[in-house]
Amino acid sequence: MAKANTKLIPFVVMSLVTLVFLFWAMQQCSGGDDEFAMRAEEETRRSYLDSLARLDQEQILQRRLDSIEQAARAAAAQRTYVAPGDSLAYQRPERVVTERVTVLYSTIDGLNVRKGPGLNYGKVARLPLYEEMTFAGERTDSFYQISLGTVTPSAPWVKVNLQDGKEGWVYGAGVSYYKYRLPGVVN
Repeated sequence: MAKANTKLIPFVVMSLVTLVFLFWAMQQCSGGDDEFAMRAEEETRRSYLDSLARLDQEQILQRRLDSIEQAARAAAAQRTYVAPGDSLAYQRPERVVTERVTVLYSTIDGLNVRKGPGLNYGKVARLPLYEEMTFAGERTDSFYQISLGTVTPSAPWVKVNLQDGKEGWVYGAGVSYYKYRLPGVVN
């Protein structure tokens, strides 16, 4: 009986050491997942904020260009009148209207378009994946965290114009300048 116990002791000790090592290894392997996910989410958020800042800068530049163009047209209109005694009549140039729009695509299949910036507003439409819309020039100053399934992004509400002429607000994480499906969304 004593010999059986002496053979069993090294086995028990090795089993305990192996179990402790396995628990330690599992903690080491799973510890980096949260940090990786947080880094990826922060990178996505930073990229989204950068794209909104670029959009704001483009709009400011467009407004400046429009005001310069209007001033040039006004100056041209002053020079193109017909004065008494003129032998040539100048025709006013036709006004050329160019509309610059920012196209956005739905990244969520079944994205809700709402009457206002929030979940408590009524639905205007429900959009399929990759549905095209245009940015209406407004977004909320605050960021909101909304659970979309396995992801909870932080984004503002964005005002958009739909292809059928309707206007409404969408959650900013549900739209992008590019066609892609937002991962982790449960419909």
